[in-house]
Amino acid sequence: MNRSDFLKSLTTDIAAFATGGLKALTPEEPRWLLLGEMPVAGYKYYIGKKIEHLMEPGKELSLKREPENEYDEAAIAVYFNKIKIGYLPHAENATIALLMDQQANVAATISDFDPNAGPWERVWVEVRMRGNYLI
Repeated sequence: MNRSDFLKSLTTDIAAFATGGLKALTPEEPRWLLLGEMPVAGYKYYIGKKIEHLMEPGKELSLKREPENEYDEAAIAVYFNKIKIGYLPHAENATIALLMDQQANVAATISDFDPNAGPWERVWVEVRMRGNYLI
């Protein structure tokens, strides 16, 4: 979207809001909020390479908090088909860990997979949270 289209859209949204034309979110209409996209850290230390033939963008991942992790109290392990493939990067995990600790509905999918990339860049994860947001 170019700047002109963005400004037209913004103007339309503001006008709709001012005239009561925007529909408020209801509990029946939760939305996904993107929290970030990041590579899987520590991938080379786990057995992800053995199951790479199953990985592709869009596949669901599981996230599990590891508050007792000796290296990072905000650690979040990443699992593919119940197999640990690494962690969310330390630089990205603090806010997501807090949200998970508060029982937020956090989910992850593979956003990019390149079997020819180095281990640090091979698997990219999109992390999002489901809820009602006025954004």
